[in-house]
Amino acid sequence: MTVIGLEHGAELARRNLQIGSAAALALSALGVPAAWPFVPPLYVHQYPPQAFWDGGVAWAGAVSRVRAVREEVERLVEGVEEDGWRSEDGRAFRRRMDRHLADLLAIEIRAAAVAAVLFTAATLTMAMIVFMSMVAALLAALAAWVAVSTVFPPSAAMARLTATMTLANVNATLKAVEAAFDTALHTCAGILGTLVAGDILAEAAHGDFSGLENFVQATVDQGPMLAWGTANRVERDLTATGLGSGTPGLSHAAGAKAFHETQYNGGSQAVTGGLTPGQNADGSYSYPWE
Repeated sequence: MTVIGLEHGAELARRNLQIGSAAALALSALGVPAAWPFVPPLYVHQYPPQAFWDGGVAWAGAVSRVRAVREEVERLVEGVEEDGWRSEDGRAFRRRMDRHLADLLAIEIRAAAVAAVLFTAATLTMAMIVFMSMVAALLAALAAWVAVSTVFPPSAAMARLTATMTLANVNATLKAVEAAFDTALHTCAGILGTLVAGDILAEAAHGDFSGLENFVQATVDQGPMLAWGTANRVERDLTATGLGSGTPGLSHAAGAKAFHETQYNGGSQAVTGGLTPGQNADGSYSYPWE
């Protein structure tokens, strides 16, 4: 299932960076250095919203499958009761099946919550990309306006001043939006963590440590991807820091790296982007020594 626009989110984010950085360079050359601080956020907000949505669709499918199983079990249990099984064994059977049905319902609810969180993350990341596209468009419009104003010296200084004041207001808005965006995504992550931890702790409280064992094994199986994801995030943050450093040499090197990634590397990080670990048929990832 694809929502119109989401599949183009990552590409739109790359276009935002290309347009915004070109406009920021032009504005800096025209005497408006306040534009350059927008480049690091444009670089950072590169997201694949379709991937979040696809994950949500997968979990929503799990909800449907678990619900179908639960409803079928309920029909079977009701059929047994209609046959008049009223003995102690029948009551014990009913208690056991009630616990089983409760477990299925809990799984269904948790899966629905995970799907909702992933759909929310997809919507939020796409909204952030759209917002950054408006920022990039504004930078481009200001660059064009200031460039035209330089043709008339009396208006050039006023144009630069107005552009600087406008960018200051936009930067304040951007920081507020980023703060709300980070809070929302951290809340989503917290909900996912709570769902997983709550399930494991609930099972452990009843003496069932299989959930904990499965969690540990899943973490080991996903270890290479977790390590790669961490390295990829560190590379992204270091590049963004370099872009916004204002240090000659460092900012230029970071800018060249970002340009290479958007133009020739499909948006992937230059160093870690091509090191994605291979996935096995069972969903685990291979370690380098395997």
